[in-house]
Amino acid sequence: MRQRRIWFGLLAITLLIAVLLGRLAWIQVIDTGSFTRRNIDLVGNSVAQREFGIELDSGRGQFVDRNGKPITGQTVRALVVFPVKRPEDEFEAALHQIGTILQADETKWTEFYRNASVPKMWSEPGTGLPIALTDKQAERIAALDVPGVEVMNTVRRYPADAAAKHLIGFIGENPQRIETLFAKQLMNGSLTLASRIGVSGLEKTMEPYLRGVGKTSVSLFTDGAHRPLAGLDVRLVSPNNPYYPLTIGTTLDLDVQRNVEAILERTGIASGAAVVLDAANADVVAMASRPDFDPNRIDFEDGHWGNKALKAVTPGSIFKTVVVAAALEEGVVRPGETFECNGAFGKYGLRCWLHGGHGTITFEEAYAESCNVVFAKVMQRISGAKLQEVAQRLGLERQIGWTDDRPGDGAWHQFDGEERGQVFAGKTPTEDEGVRVQTSIGQRDALVTPLQAANLVVTLLHGGEPLRPRIVQDVRFRNGTVAHTFSGQKLTGSSPNVEPRIAKTIAGWMREVVLSGTGESLQKAKWRLAGKSGTAETIVDGKAAVHQWFIGYGPVDKPRYAVAVVAQNEPENGANRAIAAFRDIMDALANR
Repeated sequence: MRQRRIWFGLLAITLLIAVLLGRLAWIQVIDTGSFTRRNIDLVGNSVAQREFGIELDSGRGQFVDRNGKPITGQTVRALVVFPVKRPEDEFEAALHQIGTILQADETKWTEFYRNASVPKMWSEPGTGLPIALTDKQAERIAALDVPGVEVMNTVRRYPADAAAKHLIGFIGENPQRIETLFAKQLMNGSLTLASRIGVSGLEKTMEPYLRGVGKTSVSLFTDGAHRPLAGLDVRLVSPNNPYYPLTIGTTLDLDVQRNVEAILERTGIASGAAVVLDAANADVVAMASRPDFDPNRIDFEDGHWGNKALKAVTPGSIFKTVVVAAALEEGVVRPGETFECNGAFGKYGLRCWLHGGHGTITFEEAYAESCNVVFAKVMQRISGAKLQEVAQRLGLERQIGWTDDRPGDGAWHQFDGEERGQVFAGKTPTEDEGVRVQTSIGQRDALVTPLQAANLVVTLLHGGEPLRPRIVQDVRFRNGTVAHTFSGQKLTGSSPNVEPRIAKTIAGWMREVVLSGTGESLQKAKWRLAGKSGTAETIVDGKAAVHQWFIGYGPVDKPRYAVAVVAQNEPENGANRAIAAFRDIMDALANR
């Protein structure tokens, strides 16, 4: 009996041990990546406990222009120091040489090398960005063969000469957004509250496509006492996935983008924007905003990172284009009808920009000369409701960028933070005559974005049919195959488009602006151009200032590009920087 009890006891213990071993095997072999309901990655956590590494590539997707030229993701050669056993006395002279090659303070460099208890990269103070080595520097450092000093390739997300920064945006920590939009990824461990995600621009709107499957890093593996493991001390760790990271193909032309940015700088536009659209399909060829900013050093207080090409400002006389469309559609101006302008409207403090007025003038001539008095008189014949309706049909007072209306999820927009603009403010009495005439010259409550202004020109060139500007055309896997395509869109609405004959007439009147009106200086451009000027009055720090506008297209005979430029907060009587920038942009396009 006693032997039987012992035998059953041993059998029970054996079964218990077998169950425990089976459970342990299950955890180690089957359940390593998703242990318990919280999907804990046991392998990843165990490696993290004994791994000290530095990131060489985040694995985040990159942006390219329409020709495949990289916009983000600059590969640079950087210096990495590993904490290995160093016979430093033998390499004293070599260490000094490296400091000289790096053009660094010798004391700082020596301390950096000797105090490296984990792998460290020689980086810019404050930002942690790797300091790029020239090929010559890299070769000289490698030739010295100092223990623990390696030259390795790493990826800087934003190149030193980064272009389209406002449009691309920047990444950063945003725990609240992660909790709100990426709860599933937070649960399975692919994201943490400290993860860097898109905060603005395309980095933000394209975030679901940009998240990769893992970073590439160089790591030092240690034992429990943090001593390097023999044979497993320094390793390059990479997901090596054939499909990820993805590449976002934009419609930008990087060469045009750089030219536009340089032109804004050269013409002295400190605050403003320029937009270049492909006249054939409204694709964004270039979009620049000023003032500039550094995506690696964000100052949220100054707001320079905001994209002014998507922000609505007072349009001034470019808004007269909408009044012309409404007047022609309503038939309130007779063919050949003339108006008198003596310099003042006589009410509401409205005056013409030309002292003494334009005298006897037709409606077409008033558009070319941008006569405020004539447009105020014409607006007396048009209702506020009609003006607002026509503006919306031409693509104003609406978000016009490429949009995907997803059932249940709401609309998804390619452009981050695009504003709608407005014709009248919320409770403004739209049928009040004073309100209407002030609005007719693009003042009062009227607000337009540079993107809308450029697209207004494209709409006229397409016979009154508005399109949705696009900035992303496709997403590709790492092997080059297309993962998703964003096809061109039309801007639909409840009302019919402006008639083709009216659109064609206005596009022709824009030609007169250059031939005999406010855009005469553009006659010296390399292409024959057409457009409309605008000067909007504003107040900056209690002082009178203006927003200078010019919108138009070129070449006239076969339009290829529509361009809008705004120079904000300029002195009242200063040189017209918007027209100068418009001309230079068109000349740069003509040179291509």
